[in-house]
Amino acid sequence: MRELDRRAALIAGMAATFAAGAAAAQDRPRLLGRRRGRGDGASDAPHVSISTGPDPQQAYDLYSGGPDTGPVLAFIHGGGWSRGDRSMVHGLPEYARRHGLTFASIGYRLVPQVTPREQAQDVAAAVAGLKRTHPGRPFFLIGHSAGAHLAALVGVDPAYLAGQGLQPSDLAGVILLDGAGYDATGDRGGRLLGDLYGAAFGDQAAELSPILLIRSGVTYPPYLIFHIASRADSKRQSEALAAALIRAGGRAEVVAAPGDSHRDINVDFGKAGDAEGERAARFMLDR
Repeated sequence: MRELDRRAALIAGMAATFAAGAAAAQDRPRLLGRRRGRGDGASDAPHVSISTGPDPQQAYDLYSGGPDTGPVLAFIHGGGWSRGDRSMVHGLPEYARRHGLTFASIGYRLVPQVTPREQAQDVAAAVAGLKRTHPGRPFFLIGHSAGAHLAALVGVDPAYLAGQGLQPSDLAGVILLDGAGYDATGDRGGRLLGDLYGAAFGDQAAELSPILLIRSGVTYPPYLIFHIASRADSKRQSEALAAALIRAGGRAEVVAAPGDSHRDINVDFGKAGDAEGERAARFMLDR
């Protein structure tokens, strides 16, 4: 128990240090003009929480006000696989309402209680629950940071959705916001981020790396992959993921966000006039 507590403290400390360092390095040029989010990112929009398992984190929040037809958009929060929760939606509920989408936010258990494998299983269970209650409607996954990795993993490895009687082609599309870990065996973007990956993936890096799991003969959903322009590791991984999908016969597009930091692309996504949010809306509504 003492070792588990020590590991949890180590992971939380590394995640906090990485987030603070990334924000300081990337936000400095925009301090005067940056639009700020609402604290921890929680929304006042009404919603109901629906359990998908015995742990309180195994649940999704379904937000009110969505239409009876049209696409469903399900968000997966970030936090280095070890932090965060499904309340961190910022402006996404209003974004969904404005574009005629039904919005949900998916929770999942955290490292070190589980690994990203079990986190992806939690995501798949939530997808199945939402598919059952919204039959026949286009279903899109969107994730930020570690949540982008989990969205990519569920979208390319058939095992997760197969456990719920579904397959990757049951997703209408996957939208990724400045993710990492698409290939956790390669360049990890420096020692600090590498330590974070090591704590999350352990010896499972290869089998939890979406790029390495893509195979010809599988029908994948279309991918819209955003990365911030100032982050070289996210650019490389985003382009490699798209290339692997295209080689396998899938569709993928990579879009750079030139003025955003890792935080901004999440906090500002979906605000009126936000370029990335409007690009994603066209991606969803054109399906």
